[in-house]
Amino acid sequence: MRDLEKVKSKNRIGKSTRHLDFGCGGNPRNPFHAEELITVDIQFHSNQVPTHRIEPGSQLPFEDETFDSISAYDVLEHLSREAPNNLFIFYMNELHRILRPGGVAVFVFPSFPHRDAFSDPTHVNFITSETVNFFINNQIRTTQPYEGILTNYRVITNSKLRRWKRWVYDSQLYETENVESLRRKISLLKRTILRGFLPQHRIWVLVKNF
Repeated sequence: MRDLEKVKSKNRIGKSTRHLDFGCGGNPRNPFHAEELITVDIQFHSNQVPTHRIEPGSQLPFEDETFDSISAYDVLEHLSREAPNNLFIFYMNELHRILRPGGVAVFVFPSFPHRDAFSDPTHVNFITSETVNFFINNQIRTTQPYEGILTNYRVITNSKLRRWKRWVYDSQLYETENVESLRRKISLLKRTILRGFLPQHRIWVLVKNF
């Protein structure tokens, strides 16, 4: 019985103690108010939070299952899909690797078909509402990895921000071990998201499967 309780406690979606903001830029974010904020970028920034600098395509300098939560704001659209080094897949795999089971990942980015997804010449990755399906365990993902994708998430939210304001969950809502706890965590994101982003942005809130 004690062992079972330990497993349940480990699998519970609880408070975020360590948060990673991937591609932090000059404005690192800590949407879940984690006790420890760690940032990663391809260049140093004069932030109060020290930035781990990485070269594009290099592995993230953290052990497996290091973080309770991760975020990437306006980053995914800059990750190239070009072969043989598909940075989009590579860093989705890396972020999944360093997130603990039951941990929450938040991605915010301009999405297709809004013109702002294309107008910025540094945007090299165009993401649709269906793209998330390749990173979760559903009908598109089988028991075999899809083109090198190693992630195993469940989707809590896959929505445009104008729908997010009305708290309308679309068909991408999946059950978790503790949905109410996760929704309380997500509520902490509202002010951060609505302050800095426009309706062309899409948000993914994903939970790493146990």
